[in-house]
Amino acid sequence: MQPKTAPDSTVVPTAARPATPAGTPGLGDLRAFITAAELRSFAAAAKALHLSLPAFSRRISNLEARLGARLFDRTTRSMELTLLGSRFLREITPVVEDLDRSVMGLRDAAQLETGDVTIGCVFSAVHHFLPAVIDTYRERHPKVLVRIIEDGADGVFASVKHGEADFGINYIGMQESDVDFTPLMKDAYVLACRADHALGTRRSVRWDELAAWDQVRVSQASRNRVFIDHALAELPALPRPVCEVRHVSTLIGLVEAGLGVAIVPQLTVPRRPAAVVGIPLEPPVTRTIGLIQRAGRTLSPAADAFARLLIEASRKRGAKVRRG
Repeated sequence: MQPKTAPDSTVVPTAARPATPAGTPGLGDLRAFITAAELRSFAAAAKALHLSLPAFSRRISNLEARLGARLFDRTTRSMELTLLGSRFLREITPVVEDLDRSVMGLRDAAQLETGDVTIGCVFSAVHHFLPAVIDTYRERHPKVLVRIIEDGADGVFASVKHGEADFGINYIGMQESDVDFTPLMKDAYVLACRADHALGTRRSVRWDELAAWDQVRVSQASRNRVFIDHALAELPALPRPVCEVRHVSTLIGLVEAGLGVAIVPQLTVPRRPAAVVGIPLEPPVTRTIGLIQRAGRTLSPAADAFARLLIEASRKRGAKVRRG
């Protein structure tokens, strides 16, 4: 005769046992474990995390079930980490601390309490656009670092396209599909000459008058040359220049030294009184300077705040010029 098995001692087949919960442990369970290990008390840890003791105990039980290992040896009088618990504490504590730092850093950046913004800007526009905006931005967000990449038009475009700069201030990019272009201002090309030059007091100069004077000019390496050559396309060829340079800013020094006159953007001409003046050219030729950023990309909070200030300052300046 087979012995009868008591109802409460029925053997449950292995396959029917509850499976260990799958998935990565939650951050709340990990914090509970670290806090309990530090305070050596479930009650103290529960209080520190503003949890009831039963809720806290469930977190630890859930974590142990997910890991498939006991983390604490508990009695009515003491609580100690198991060997596996000690190992897990050493490994998981720096991970949670790094996550906390990342979250805090991101939160601070979102609230503009820290972080940085990188702006690409063509040489000729740096002094015109940025100092006043940086000053206002610094007053509002003193802990955010502003970086400026000064370069030629192609270099600024590349810095934005490749993600080196958050956005750029440039006069190329309006026709490019992979960038968004927000116009900031029209910048006219003028004739730069010494203030004591024969043309220095003229109200304007015609393009066809330029052949009478020695010139210094930007080379084909400068994107400004495209605008200048287009304006001169229907005129008789100008005499060979005295000198060619890569950057417009260099031309101003050569003009001041008396080597000749030069066609330059208005933004590059020093403010009066100065040794070099800019005379409007007729008919006018302009370039559009704008803010460029990668199409479809969201600016960081720091960059977005700076871009908004820049656009606002440009509009105010334009309104002031129109009223004047």
